[in-house]
Parts: sequence; C-alpha cells; structure tokens
Amino acid sequence: MKNQYWINVKHVDNRMVIFLNGEMVWDSGIIQDDPELDKYIEITEQLVAHKDHVNELIFEGFNDSYSHEGNEDDLNPWHFQYRVLVRKTDEQGNVIEEKDMLAPYNEKHYSNPNIRAMNNSYQIVLKNDEFKVISNSLVQKFSR
Repeated sequence: MKNQYWINVKHVDNRMVIFLNGEMVWDSGIIQDDPELDKYIEITEQLVAHKDHVNELIFEGFNDSYSHEGNEDDLNPWHFQYRVLVRKTDEQGNVIEEKDMLAPYNEKHYSNPNIRAMNNSYQIVLKNDEFKVISNSLVQKFSR
C-alpha cells in the first residue's frame, strides 16, 4: 500500500494561496460570489522531499474589495473551506481508505476588505511511515 497526500479546496471567497515549505503550491486568484469548488492538489512529492525535516503547510486567505473605490470600513464577506487528507492506495492505484489529516476547515465571516483574513499554519512530520500534523496555528481576522 502507498500513501498519497492531498488538499481538497471546496470554497474560496475571495482569494486563497497555499504554501508548502515556503513554495507556493496553489493560488486561487480572485474568486467572487463564493462558488463551490472541488479542486484537488497533491502534495505527496513535496512532503517526501522534506521527510527528514518538519514540513510547514500554510493557507493564506485574503478578503478583497474588488476595486480601489468604496469605504474601507465597509464589511465584505469571505469564505474558505478545505481538507487535508491521506489516501491509501493498492498497487493498481485504487483508493482503499481516505481519512482527514486534520479537522476540515470551513469558515465564513464578514471583515473589512483588503486584508489577510485567514493565516493557518500546520507543522507536519513523518512518523511511523505516515505524515502527521504535530501542531497548528489558526488565525482569522474580522476587522481592523
């Protein structure tokens, strides 16, 4: 059996950027109106490349006003939903088991526009032949 590690992004409003060990692995660009997504990003190769060290996975979410006009005191909605999961596969690549590596994140709020609304960081290490989250820091910003 083989383990594959994935990020599944379900919602982005307004913009989310994902980093692993300082390298950007995905950028949603600016997305308006909170559409439902089903984007899968495989991170197995990046985790294995740093298996002897602590891996840092960062999700940054931005709340944008879409323009330079408008009042900075106005509130603007933001919504970010993602999961980080491990899939166990057999020799043929069939998924035998899928489980979350961490609690799925699904937060929807209002905040001032043009700020970093979310900054979530996870420390991941290889333990007993499986990557595990050993610590996290979850930050949300609602207003200035």
